[in-house]
Amino acid sequence: GLEVCSIVKSLAAERFVPIILMSTKDDIESRVRGLRIGADDYVVKPFDKRELLARVEALLRIKKAHDEVEAQREKLEALSITDPLTGVFNQRAMQQRLHDEFQRAQRYNESISVLMIDADHFKNVNDEYGHQFGDKVLRELAGIISESVREVDVLARYGGEEFLVILPQTHFTGSLTVAERVWRSVNEHTFTNGQISIKVSVSIGVSFYPNKDVASWEQLVGFADQALYEAKRQGRDRICLHQHLNYVYHPDHD
Repeated sequence: GLEVCSIVKSLAAERFVPIILMSTKDDIESRVRGLRIGADDYVVKPFDKRELLARVEALLRIKKAHDEVEAQREKLEALSITDPLTGVFNQRAMQQRLHDEFQRAQRYNESISVLMIDADHFKNVNDEYGHQFGDKVLRELAGIISESVREVDVLARYGGEEFLVILPQTHFTGSLTVAERVWRSVNEHTFTNGQISIKVSVSIGVSFYPNKDVASWEQLVGFADQALYEAKRQGRDRICLHQHLNYVYHPDHD
C-alpha cells in the first residue's frame, strides 16, 4: 500500500489525486509514514463504513475545489498570452516564443524565419463598413493564416491589422512558400457578414536566420518589418524578402 501510494503520487505530480491509506497498523509510526509519503488520510482496519464514506466525501469536496482553482488558473494563464479578438498569441507571448526559438536556432545551427503580414488599406474597411465588420475580418484573417501554416509554426497578432508568423527550422525558400500560400489563401477568400462582401489583400515581409546581418530575434523581426514596408511601398498586395530587398514580387493567380 505504501509503495502504491508513492507511485500514484509521483505519476500524478501535476494534479491532485486524493488517496486514503487503509491499514491494520494503528501505531503512530505507521500513520506518520503513510501521511509523509503522500496519503491524504489514514484509516485503520476495522473501520466503520459510515466514517469511511464521510472521509471519501470530504476528500472529493477538496478535490473538486482544487480542480476548480486549477481550471481558473489555466484559463487566466491562457488569457494572458492570447489576443482577445483573434484568439491567436498576443505580442507578449510572441516575444517569449521568438526568444526561445531563436536561441534554439543559434544553439543547434538551425534555420528560423518570420513573416510579417499586414492587411492592405484596412483603415478603409473600418471607415466604410464599421469596426464591428473590421473585427470580423481580422478574426477570419487570423483563421486563414493559421490554416496556411504548420502546427509547429507560431501565429501572433503583432498589433492592429498586423500578424507575425514564426517558422522554426525554415530557411528563406520554405518561408517564401509559406508566404505565397498565405497570400493566395487570403486573396481567394471573400469576407462577408451576409450583407457586406469584400476582398482583402495582404502585404508580407520575410526575414530569416542564419544570416550575417541577424544576431538577435529583435533584428529578425525588425528586418521582416522593413521588408513589409518595402512591399507596401512597391504597391502592396505582394511579398518582399528582406535580405534581397529588390526581390519584391506579386505572385500570379492560378
